[in-house]
Amino acid sequence: MLQVKRITTMSVFSSGRKHWLNIAIMALLTAFFIAFGLSNLVLVDVALLGVKSQPVPLYMPVFIAFLLGFSGGMLSLNFSRRKHKKEISQLREENNLLHQEVENLRNIPLQDDV
Repeated sequence: MLQVKRITTMSVFSSGRKHWLNIAIMALLTAFFIAFGLSNLVLVDVALLGVKSQPVPLYMPVFIAFLLGFSGGMLSLNFSRRKHKKEISQLREENNLLHQEVENLRNIPLQDDV
């Protein structure tokens, strides 16, 4: 069975709005991070397990922590997405087999035992 996806003008416009919304959010976040970085130029020592670093601006450890958290979240999202894509493909295959079975049952001639 051939499925045709229709693209309406509403879906084209709504995807365009999402695109501009993403750009606006990214611009606001970038402006926030730049302002945060410029406001926190105080030098701090970072220590982890007894190892101290050279003095670095305060925004550096904050940005590194943010990037590590973001990367961990994206990694876990990627594993979850793979699992769901595999499940979707299995369900589609099962759906196709069931559709074929229904079509085969529809094509069987009816028998009268009278």
